[in-house]
Amino acid sequence: MDAQQAEVRALEAEIAALRRACEEPRTAGEDNWRAQKSLREMYQSDSEGWASSKDLRSHLGHLESELIFLSTLTGISIRNYSMKTEVLTNTEKTEKSITKVLQRHRLSGNCQMITFQLEFQILEIQNKESLSSVITDLNIIMEPTEYSELSEFVSRAEERRDLLMFFRSLHFFVEWCEYRKRTFEHFKVGSEV
Repeated sequence: MDAQQAEVRALEAEIAALRRACEEPRTAGEDNWRAQKSLREMYQSDSEGWASSKDLRSHLGHLESELIFLSTLTGISIRNYSMKTEVLTNTEKTEKSITKVLQRHRLSGNCQMITFQLEFQILEIQNKESLSSVITDLNIIMEPTEYSELSEFVSRAEERRDLLMFFRSLHFFVEWCEYRKRTFEHFKVGSEV
């Protein structure tokens, strides 16, 4: 029972933090940095306590339930995901204490009726004092749809290399399309009477 209460408190704290994050205006770069830092801290704290494969299975079940919750909340479902990591070697003597890691990510999914595929690269640069990450390349592939307005959101997100902007725009676009569809259905039914 204590474990469930602790999990509920942790989820409540996460929801409160997400609400604060949504309410505070900030730049896209700051959003990306905070999200990456938060995910990195969660991963490090979670991976320290695995004493057995049973703990790992339990953790995997917890992550799957969180993924289902997020998919229900946002309407975005991730079907496939892959990542390749490459450590870049430093050739200059001045950069010997700097570690650079290039991560290549590829994922596909859908948001209700819209299917998408993302390919992006993240360059992580770590020196003795800090760790910084930046998206160096973003390619968004969308299935052709009847919504030509969506291409504006996609091209703007690619141009700015902003994943958060893409997912937010996609979520709200689909939500408003659904509202629009229901409104037209309402008036269509009203005019037939």
